[in-house]
Amino acid sequence: MRKTIKNELGDRQFSIQVDSTQDIGTIDQAAICLRYVSNSQIKEWLFSVVQVKTSSGKGLYELLKECFSQNDINFKNIIGSSFDGAANMQGEFNGLRAFIKQENQNSVYIWCYAHILNLCVCDTCENLAAKNLFGLLNRLATFFSDSYKKMGVWKEIQEKLTTGQNKLKKLQKIGETRWWSREKALLWMFDGNDCLYPIVINALDFVATSKTFDPKSISEANSLKEKLCQFNIIVTAHLFLPIFKSFGPTSTYLQSKNLDILNAFLMVDKCIADISNLKFENVLKSSKDFVLKMNNSLHKIALNKEIFIENDFPKNRRRIKKLMFDEVCDDEAPTDPKQKFRVEVFQCIIDQLRTSLTERFTNNKTLQKLSLLSSVDHSKLIDELEHFAGIYDKISKPLYKKTVDIYDENTNNDDDNLIVTDMDYEDFSLDWDDTHLSVTESECEHSFIRDEKEVGHFQDIRYLAVWK
Repeated sequence: MRKTIKNELGDRQFSIQVDSTQDIGTIDQAAICLRYVSNSQIKEWLFSVVQVKTSSGKGLYELLKECFSQNDINFKNIIGSSFDGAANMQGEFNGLRAFIKQENQNSVYIWCYAHILNLCVCDTCENLAAKNLFGLLNRLATFFSDSYKKMGVWKEIQEKLTTGQNKLKKLQKIGETRWWSREKALLWMFDGNDCLYPIVINALDFVATSKTFDPKSISEANSLKEKLCQFNIIVTAHLFLPIFKSFGPTSTYLQSKNLDILNAFLMVDKCIADISNLKFENVLKSSKDFVLKMNNSLHKIALNKEIFIENDFPKNRRRIKKLMFDEVCDDEAPTDPKQKFRVEVFQCIIDQLRTSLTERFTNNKTLQKLSLLSSVDHSKLIDELEHFAGIYDKISKPLYKKTVDIYDENTNNDDDNLIVTDMDYEDFSLDWDDTHLSVTESECEHSFIRDEKEVGHFQDIRYLAVWK
């Protein structure tokens, strides 16, 4: 297979994707993927899986170089690379990205956009309320899976209360690197009419009231059941539900093969708009509707009447801080639990998520300009590029002479009608020697620099006019 890929690749330029992970034997292995164009078709193949002995940037560089050398692939033909955001990968000086750049100065590094999006979610999950929610979901999955007796209780209650494919659902454990695990665990527990919430409450109550389980299991079951019935947990879950429903399709699309950059950024912008339009009142209403539906569901299955899901924020007693004799003011912290949740949880999560999306995706917004080429007809684009190649020598004359010619042709025109056509003179500098021109109405901005270092080879200080 490698020989077939090598023969098809030939001496073409290509890009690589590299990522490593530990297998079940705790051996770190790196997957190397090649992406290139052959016969006007984009080819993407898994080229090799190699053992990583040194995870440093230099170690990974030597590993890649050895792999390509053994298969007679020119390492300098790498024009693009895509990794995650780890320091050994994207480090500017000692990362794999830097060593590839030394081999090919034109190589472009792209940080995986799906990884960036999921890092935005991870930033949001650092909130204390989010940690409590996802920590609880992980504890529930671990609680039932670590014993065949508890798993037997789970299956028995699930078969009694559900039908069809819902009987096959299990609680999802949450992993640090399995980005989809949070979304799956949350949706299965709280979303839809067939969610697992009443089944979990029923199974926990069975374990907590059974005499066949040990005291540790009974105590943990009671703790998980009480935690799951808290209104704070339910509201936090219904805050993240619309977030994951908005982010899920975007994350899946960013991992697809036929990715369009323009559509990807449009989807990210839509995520930001969805997050900005999320209202606390709507989250609160959906939470109370969920509580009402679950309480009715628990009543129908004749569960213990002492089990009641909270339908409002509990009013906690405020600890009075002792003031010094000269203190006349107290800290103005929110006393209303609803307002406290809005300020400390809802606003913090929304602001953090919106900021992370804006900051992490802003650096590569320039790629959107390249994606506009996707809407241009292929044959027309080729004709335009061939035409540009034919006239390139004519338009690449010294800028000083070009400017003089342009203004000489328009000397008889009024300043208001002075228009340069057929060319887009953007972001270039003009060397003003002895020429003095009036440009009051010509839609340009002048920035004059007096600095010998900027003009370099000029013997005296000149003025540079930067046109934008």
